[in-house]
Amino acid sequence: MNKEKQIERSRLPIGVFDSGVGGLTVMTVMRTVFPHEDFVYVGDNANNPVGNKPNDEITDIAVRIGRFLEQVPVKLAVVACNTFTVVALDELRRQLSYPIVGVCKGVHTAIDISPRKSIAIMATKATIDSHKHKESALKFNPNVSVWEQSCPDLAHIIEEGHLTDDIARAKAEEYIQPILEAGADTIVLGCTHFPFLKRLLERITGNDVVYVDPSYETATEVKRVLTEQQLLNTKHTTGKMDLCFTKDVELASKMASCLIPPKDFTIRSIKL
Repeated sequence: MNKEKQIERSRLPIGVFDSGVGGLTVMTVMRTVFPHEDFVYVGDNANNPVGNKPNDEITDIAVRIGRFLEQVPVKLAVVACNTFTVVALDELRRQLSYPIVGVCKGVHTAIDISPRKSIAIMATKATIDSHKHKESALKFNPNVSVWEQSCPDLAHIIEEGHLTDDIARAKAEEYIQPILEAGADTIVLGCTHFPFLKRLLERITGNDVVYVDPSYETATEVKRVLTEQQLLNTKHTTGKMDLCFTKDVELASKMASCLIPPKDFTIRSIKL
């Protein structure tokens, strides 16, 4: 590729996608790390929750979003969804023409900071059933204790806008209790929706538990790939954010505004 085409490619946006608003927590971290990059975000909230669907259906949904981003086009995509990452990442890389980074697991960070080397994974049913977080943790440190906590309803509750009310608290307490009984002192938020509830979770557990958001590890991996492939945007103006949702744009905009100032993004409805 000649230099002119390389520069042109580097100025394309970064794609970020999820089954709904959860991936916005990843993009919020990304925009602080890459303030000059443009982003196109796709939240397929019409198909949420994906974590309770069969793997074939999860893969089909993910590939369909990837095809949409291919037409934008983007220079790289971040699969800002743990379920899509553990179920569909290999197929996405087979079918799509641009580099793809899956969301990182966060278990290395959790093990490093866990005083008792006792961690827990909170995630969707599909992610927990894959056991990939646990396998990665035990490969990194065979002596660590890992509790896997399936939270099948939590992402959907967040999608409906329940962040601080009694509905959110009751469900969060239901999922947190077994973790506390297991003695975990560090919890990986293994679904990109869950950082929306981080403050609520911290109020429930107090100082007994530390929460790990894998978004920071993901941003580090994205930087590595962009640098390696000479795709970092060298412009000095602030990047733009185009948010696309397949359902209920008004609620999605409200949720996005919890993380990103409304003046910093545009939002629209799309069909996949």
